[in-house]
Amino acid sequence: MKKFLITFLFFIFVLPNYSFSKSKIDDFKKIDLSKDQKTGRFFEDQPDITDDHQIHFIYLLPSDGKDRELDINGKMQDILEKANDALFNSTKINKGSGGIGKKFRYDYRKDGKLDITFIRTSKNWKELKDKSVNTQMGHYFHQFGGFTNKKKTYFLWTDASKGDQSGDAGVGIGGVFSKSNRMSIDEKLIQTNLHELLHTQLMGIRCMKGMKKIHYSDHYNGGTDHMLSAGFKLNRNLYTHNIEGCPQFKDSVYLIPTSEDPYNPYEIMCERNLGKYTHPKLVKILAKAEKSNKWYKNRIGPTCNWRNWTDKFDWFGPMN
Repeated sequence: MKKFLITFLFFIFVLPNYSFSKSKIDDFKKIDLSKDQKTGRFFEDQPDITDDHQIHFIYLLPSDGKDRELDINGKMQDILEKANDALFNSTKINKGSGGIGKKFRYDYRKDGKLDITFIRTSKNWKELKDKSVNTQMGHYFHQFGGFTNKKKTYFLWTDASKGDQSGDAGVGIGGVFSKSNRMSIDEKLIQTNLHELLHTQLMGIRCMKGMKKIHYSDHYNGGTDHMLSAGFKLNRNLYTHNIEGCPQFKDSVYLIPTSEDPYNPYEIMCERNLGKYTHPKLVKILAKAEKSNKWYKNRIGPTCNWRNWTDKFDWFGPMN
């Protein structure tokens, strides 16, 4: 009787869940990548040359996307290095920097080139474009595995167009749509990469002056030449604002040289651990989110895009 009961419970409760999971796994099955295998291309994260926090890049194509080989023809390397040079110049001349310029710590291979992973999804662009590709990363995590290093930010070049939307980013994951309007212009491509990379560093956090959601209130605060709008400048309100209890960009753990007192955007936004960053506005918003359990609506800055995508879009709790 006991054996019968166990078997009965298995078929009632366990088997349906197993079938459901299997159907999901089938949806994420690997596709034929034989045509995408080319010299200099990598399909997984390569061995790291440092254990420090770093930004890993991904060249992503939908199943029907044309391979323009941006990962292996030098285009991504060129634009991203120029973006880092622009960041260095902007930080060096920023008031409060002491004349010290900083760059993002990129993920490099042992041969000195950027470590760029190639991904082709099993979904076409029509299936993906209605929602942010960068917040649909669960599909790619399931399909290929990996990309779960908490000390890495994963940044995509999705080689497709979303019209006037040129990028999308939050903490942990972000990227650009490299065929969107005007993205064929190198200057626009460089600026968009910088803009979205700032969001991965929690820039746009609500305790900064003039913030509404994750941009300046009019999106052009300080002029259109600002990095959080459509330019290359960093104003002091963002980089070295010295607002008590509020992270400043110069202290990001992803910048080199590393600050003596760095902040980790993942810990603050994804683990919801403010630590010493107890600005009244942040404390108030976080308390409201905890009470209502509506974390996205009451976010303190760029949302946590790095979540557990196995079933629901959440990592540390519902993201409503």
